[in-house]
Amino acid sequence: MVNRSLPVKREDRLVRPVRRLWDVFDLRSDIDRMFDDLFDFSLANVPLRRGNYPPIDLTETDTEFALKAELPGIDPKNIDINVTPDRIEIRGEVKDEWEQKDTGCCIMERYHGTFERVIGLPAEVNQEGVKANYQDGILKITLPKSEPSKPKAKKVEIETK
Repeated sequence: MVNRSLPVKREDRLVRPVRRLWDVFDLRSDIDRMFDDLFDFSLANVPLRRGNYPPIDLTETDTEFALKAELPGIDPKNIDINVTPDRIEIRGEVKDEWEQKDTGCCIMERYHGTFERVIGLPAEVNQEGVKANYQDGILKITLPKSEPSKPKAKKVEIETK
């Protein structure tokens, strides 16, 4: 029987177990520092909030869709709504009300800046019948469904020779 295993090269230097332990602690502290740096930001600047702002509820009945969006403290003049047969776009701007005076800001968590939300609709809507209402920070949009087009039967004449 022939031994066909490859020779293993061993390192000449000895690594003491205590040194290995300190290397693990150094690695752990480096990783902790990286995560602290990564998550050291204000919640108002979170880029992921932009895609989910404003929060919405979309409900459906047999004849219409009803969309409710939370937009507290926003002037309705700063909201733009565009509707296509298969989606609705809500754009606007949340004004920053904080004025720098003698006081400083300790925590800023409220969202401010521009936003855009595009919501795909499960069925086509009648663009002409869309209505919007804004009251107490809630934007309510009624989107009537378009009538499904019914194919009309067409009589086909048969040609004879």
